Amino acid sequence: MADMLQDLYGLQYSPSFTIEGQQEADVNLSLPPAPSTLASVYGTVTDGAAPIADATVKLFDSAGLPYRHTVTDASGAYAIDGIPAGTYSLAAVADGYRVSDAAGVTLSGGASTEIPIVCTLDTTLALGAIAGVLSVAGAAVFTPLAGAKITLKGALGADVAATYTADDGEFVFYDVVDGSYTLIATADGYLATAPMTVTILGGSIANVTMSMTVDERTYNGTVSGVIRDQNGAAVAGCFVGLYQLNAGTGSETLLATTKTNALGNYLFGGVSSGQYLVKAKLNG
Repeated sequence: MADMLQDLYGLQYSPSFTIEGQQEADVNLSLPPAPSTLASVYGTVTDGAAPIADATVKLFDSAGLPYRHTVTDASGAYAIDGIPAGTYSLAAVADGYRVSDAAGVTLSGGASTEIPIVCTLDTTLALGAIAGVLSVAGAAVFTPLAGAKITLKGALGADVAATYTADDGEFVFYDVVDGSYTLIATADGYLATAPMTVTILGGSIANVTMSMTVDERTYNGTVSGVIRDQNGAAVAGCFVGLYQLNAGTGSETLLATTKTNALGNYLFGGVSSGQYLVKAKLNG
């Protein structure tokens, strides 16, 4: 009796086309491997003992790129079919569980391989989180405020945690237990905002937006230095003027004056944004 014939490649078809007169049709097809030449993986996701239902099982290729995924049934079982031969890895995750360690597997054509997966319960994943963005109030366009300190206080006013905003103004607190909290933002050159109240219930996630106002009193620079004579000795009691360069005209405007101390030091505070130069002289 002759061997039974099996498909090597699956049936594939072209889009429909029309021939009119002496036209030449060029029709090319790319045949997929037949299902019988493809592999499959199956198994059960457990916590080491009990099965885990509704867990997501993901298959990654040899480069670590996502290939396909499925979800376990009520008994924790999963199956992924139609996989070309090659090297893969599997990982699973479920609510309240950490993602499993990756399980490597090499599949050959037509093989069906069992891969059990274990996920570890993590009670901290049932806790809440607070995420937010801090920006500059009153700005013409959205302006994130980076490097600001965000303090999380508990219901009794005690500090629970603190973090700093990223370049895009984002911040996040995680592993937050249920309760009422207050968020306070502080940053040099900005006025502290009114506290924001956030409540976490049942491990909920709170998303908040906060803003701070520029403090005109402190959101300024300083100019300082030392005045010395031609021999490098400090000049005490020396007149020092701070001049602003006027854009467009190139003219100068004297904005502030001071005198050096015994060590030749001078200091101008509260200098707003602009272009400046410093001039000094001493009368005899």
